Amino acid sequence: MDSLLHTSQTDRTCATAQALLSTGSLFHLPLPTIARIAQAAGFAGLDLVMGSPKIAPGPAVDEAHALCPVRVVHAPFRNWSAWGGHMDAWRAAVHLASGLRCDANGQAVHVTLHPPAGTLRDAIQTRWFARAVDLPRLLGAPAGISLSLENLPWAGSAGAFFGRDNLTSLLEQCREKDLGLTLDVCHLGVSGRDVLEDLERIPAGPGAELIRHVHFSDASGFTEHLPPGAGELPLGPFLARLGARGYAGTVSLELDPAHLPEEEAGQVRSLAALRQAMECALAGDPPPSWAGRPGERRAQQAMAALG
Repeated sequence: MDSLLHTSQTDRTCATAQALLSTGSLFHLPLPTIARIAQAAGFAGLDLVMGSPKIAPGPAVDEAHALCPVRVVHAPFRNWSAWGGHMDAWRAAVHLASGLRCDANGQAVHVTLHPPAGTLRDAIQTRWFARAVDLPRLLGAPAGISLSLENLPWAGSAGAFFGRDNLTSLLEQCREKDLGLTLDVCHLGVSGRDVLEDLERIPAGPGAELIRHVHFSDASGFTEHLPPGAGELPLGPFLARLGARGYAGTVSLELDPAHLPEEEAGQVRSLAALRQAMECALAGDPPPSWAGRPGERRAQQAMAALG
């Protein structure tokens, strides 16, 4: 991955967006170890994934936070009963984030929420969510805690697994419920979307920027969370356009741990190269290897249609 540093071996600091490491990228390791790796790789902070009720206020979270500040908390997205229900899981995320405000993260922590899936299993949560208006107030979010909805892989019609365009309705929900948007580029990819076209559809500009956070990884077909350049998505142009529109939020690298070396020194080297390439791309100088392969995507989609 050192070849990604094609422009300069000197870190760039001109990009205003901050590159974070999602703890899901190394979820098999203890939180303090993940934070130590992220800090050594030069990330500005952590995107803390609440994959278990064990991720809660306590010594492990405090130690990790002291090493590399938590700037984003990813609320639970499955097994909500472990927290007492869907709404209680979201409240637990807001509570955790509230206790992590500090000078290192500007006294501000963002919380990403998965919207209800709309299935029978989520019927109660779906009805509550549909009626909710001021979601930050309902979840007890204090000053410095902001919330957003994440775009998920979109279920298609006529038997397709992905493809239905619900971006417009998601943006409407964000506005109605006083929320931002967490834009997951990988989820756009596995949904068969044009990530550059979709980015242009989302309001931008001073006071109008709806994107609060970005989940960043590549995709190939229906395979998610690949390292940038390992899939088909135009991730370099995506970050360049994001930076050009003045985006000053956070972008978290969200990988499958299988794509990183097993030893810590190798993890730090690989993640540092990716982090620097992200910053270069946000500053308008993306690695050529991150340009994407749309022709390959069309061929795979055609094969899927025949299968």
